[in-house]
Amino acid sequence: MERIHQLLSTGMKPILLTFLLLTLASQGAVRAADTLEYNRRATATAQIMAGITPAVGDPAIDKLIKLEGFAEHQKWMAGQWAQVRGRMQTIETWRQQEVKIPGSNKKNLLYPFSGPDFLNAYVLYPDHAKYVFFSLERPGTLPDLESVTPAQFTRLLQDVRGAFREIFERNYFITSYMGKQLTTPWVRGTVPVMATMMALMNMRIVRIEPVDLFPELTRQYENPQGDRPALPLRGVRIEFANGNGALQQLSYFSLDATDRALRYYPDFIKWVGQPRPASALIKSASYLLHDNQFSQTRAMVLESADMLIQDDTGIPYRFISTPPWQAKLYGKYQKPIKPMEWGYQKDLDSAFKTKAVTPDLPFPFGYHWKGGQS
Repeated sequence: MERIHQLLSTGMKPILLTFLLLTLASQGAVRAADTLEYNRRATATAQIMAGITPAVGDPAIDKLIKLEGFAEHQKWMAGQWAQVRGRMQTIETWRQQEVKIPGSNKKNLLYPFSGPDFLNAYVLYPDHAKYVFFSLERPGTLPDLESVTPAQFTRLLQDVRGAFREIFERNYFITSYMGKQLTTPWVRGTVPVMATMMALMNMRIVRIEPVDLFPELTRQYENPQGDRPALPLRGVRIEFANGNGALQQLSYFSLDATDRALRYYPDFIKWVGQPRPASALIKSASYLLHDNQFSQTRAMVLESADMLIQDDTGIPYRFISTPPWQAKLYGKYQKPIKPMEWGYQKDLDSAFKTKAVTPDLPFPFGYHWKGGQS
């Protein structure tokens, strides 16, 4: 297939590196009808967590929005979102100038080690039909607001604020923190966070449903006596309508993506990598793809994607510095933060130093998020 990007010659896979920002290109968006039926309870629940008063009245929810705790939550979310929205607008402007993806509404966006970071995925790739995320964190479920007491509701909103602090401040989640933030009695897994992000971006949730890609394996691994993965594959699919009425889909999978663990699900990486070509995003990924324990995931991205945006924690520069890839560097290269110094890339450092001019990156992207250091 012909690879096209405004920065590159035909036939070259584009990469935009911020710190390394890399850009690559997959599967299709469908227009939603004006009469689209959406899940009002799920949408209202997401809006409540986002500090937004739901447009459609729901007796179970109406009583909650009158509580003092909701007013406090609204104030916090509104203040934080005003700042984050400014950052998102900067990213949108940069994307419009630098990222051109022909046929993007017929492509998939692949996001390995995503956590619940729907925010960056959507701002960088807003018009893809399908978004495919995978990481360690469990999918979980939306909280049931119909059954919560006022005290429980206050605690739920506190947990939501706790889950959003790092992504709002730093523009990335911290894996070690998520172990606690996404396992509270009220915020369970990535679904509540991703749904809240959708509400903040004026989206409606059409449906949320579990996904079992390999039901025979699921039944097999339910046997406690047999050989089974420490972290069984779990999936969820969220169908949503964006602010323009386009119907899109997010599939999120929880699993251990090391080569050793993938032997339990030998077709997972193949499934993720289809159809081709796809777009891809990798950021704040703990340099996992520098480790040969993740060689299958790395190979899948390199083979499936023709547009990749990443920071230096993604695929090592040596894999994408030669054809069919062509990288464009943005921002500054900084040595990895502790304790990940082993992720230093001498060739990438040299590439930045030998460039006469490297365009600035006007927003935080990656671990060096302070003071224009991305």
